[in-house]
Formats: sequence, C-alpha cells, structure tokens
Amino acid sequence: MRIAICDDEQVIREEIGGMLDEYFSSHNMTCAVDTFPTGESFVKVNGDYDLVFMDYQLPDGNGIDFAKRVRQENESIFIIFSTSYQEHVFESFTLDTFRYLVKPISEEAVFQAMDAFVRIYQTNRKIIVCELDRELYMEADAVMYIEASKKYTTVRTTDGWYKSYRGISRYEAEINNPHFYRTHRSYIVNMKYISEIEKKTITLTNGEKIVISPKNYDAFIKSYMSYLKYRS
Repeated sequence: MRIAICDDEQVIREEIGGMLDEYFSSHNMTCAVDTFPTGESFVKVNGDYDLVFMDYQLPDGNGIDFAKRVRQENESIFIIFSTSYQEHVFESFTLDTFRYLVKPISEEAVFQAMDAFVRIYQTNRKIIVCELDRELYMEADAVMYIEASKKYTTVRTTDGWYKSYRGISRYEAEINNPHFYRTHRSYIVNMKYISEIEKKTITLTNGEKIVISPKNYDAFIKSYMSYLKYRS
C-alpha cells in the first residue's frame, strides 16, 4: 500500500504521517508514505499511489485541479481532501472524493477514514498464484489459508486448491493484510474463516484444520482479538 500526503505545511505533513504510522502499526500492516509540499511536486512523481491526503489550498494552485490531473493517470486513487474551510467540501465531490477532513485534523478522523479505506482496499485486493504454466489473479478475501511444502505452496480458496511455485514468505509479504496471520512456518490463515481455536490447531469454517505453532499462539490470539474488534 502506498499513500501520499500533499500539504504545504510541514507540521501538517508530519502530523498526518505520524497518525498513519500509529494506525498501521496498531493494525499489524506496513505502508509506504511519501510527502509533498506542492501540488506540482506530487503530480510530477506520477506514482502509483492508493490514497492521497490532498490539501485544498496549495501555494502553487488549487488542490482540486491537481487531483483532477492525478486522476487522469491514476483512476483508482482514493482522495482525502483537507482544508480549513468547510464550504469547499461541495466542490470536492465532483471528483468522487473519498473523505473530506476539516483542519485541525484529529487522529480520530484519520483513523475513521483509514478504517473505511482499508476495508475497501482489502476487499478489492488480489494475489497472484504462479502455477507451472500460468498466473492466476485471485481475490485475497477468497483465500482461506496458504500451506507450504518442500516442492510447492498450496493456496486454498473457497472454491478449490491451487499449487503455486511462489514461496510462502513471498505471499506473506504480498498480502500485507491484518486479516491474515502466519500461524506456523508452513501456514498463513485468513482469520475470516476461523471457527474454532485450540492450543495447537485452528479449525476453519469448512472443517479443515491447520497448525499453529506454540510460540506463535499468544501473539496470534492477540491479533485475532484485534481482528474481531476491527471487524465489528
């Protein structure tokens, strides 16, 4: 996940950046965050960002205009506008703006916006299953668990099994989703499909069982409790 912060005030860039660091740390996720002091500096990078916090009034122009230029190159980017003037909110809606935050921006407002964004991001996220002669693009949300063996990795989805030659650590880094947890060196589980947890095994909604390492048990339970709270 990549996020940009475009604001001419350094203190605002640092504040939002700090809030994002805290948010992703508390949700066991990683995220690359870049900051830009002007609209032109952001547009010129033309990066493949998933989300941008865009100041409405920048020293080199209107944030709406810069957002329009960015959307021409990146149609899927989510835009959160920030400003000191509430009357600007209606103009921002012409860009299908995801959120509108009034300064001073509170941590609560940022966290609420990120909760909504992450839900959408994770639902739409895909993973690549590299089979011997083809690559399959699957919805991460449909993956129940991933199991590693000596020769290949099995990706178990709601509709079947797929054998992949991509290592389990590669999948762990690619998914980058707090709903998934590596319970054992050979297993990554999607918490969405857990129905029962025992000391050494996890039972899934389809009745299958996967292994949980004793050394990972306490940390896993903590993450699972956080997941249940987040889901609600």
